[in-house]
Amino acid sequence: PLCLSSCDKKEAPKGTAVVVANQEAAVKPAGNSIAYVEVDSLLTQYEYCIKEKANLEAKSKQYEAQINAKMVQLQKATAEFQQKVQSGAFTSQAQGEAAQQRLVRLQQEGAKLQQEAQQKMLKAQEKFNKTLRDSVQSFLKDYNKDMHFDMIISKQGDNVLYANEKLDITREVVNGMNKRYQSK
Repeated sequence: PLCLSSCDKKEAPKGTAVVVANQEAAVKPAGNSIAYVEVDSLLTQYEYCIKEKANLEAKSKQYEAQINAKMVQLQKATAEFQQKVQSGAFTSQAQGEAAQQRLVRLQQEGAKLQQEAQQKMLKAQEKFNKTLRDSVQSFLKDYNKDMHFDMIISKQGDNVLYANEKLDITREVVNGMNKRYQSK
């Protein structure tokens, strides 16, 4: 979702200061200031993310159940077809071909259902990612009116090799975003 990183290995200019990004930091040092947000924590603690993840999982299970039902139908029809072929139940070639065409149609329907479900899940995930990104950016814009950071970066996994924990504003951001989300 939110993954911003930098590979610029230049040293910070002399005189650059970094602010301690917590409630105790009342005075901002002169110079540039940076803070970061742990994306993994945001995804597991922001109520919108928790709710939407559950919704996405429910949709995925629903689509999976529909696909499984179609596959069971196909397996049953295939078994019936094979049994009729072995027992000589088809009285004409046309009857056998019609049954075989039905199997092909069931396979095509199953493949189409699976493709449609994948497309719907992809669109739902993209919508979630966009909404989350917009929500975070909107919140940080308002949050930063008071904090005056020059840069707020996302930290996910090991995309940031080192960051002083004093720069971590994740808890404040999660609490603020949850408060904002609850008020909607």
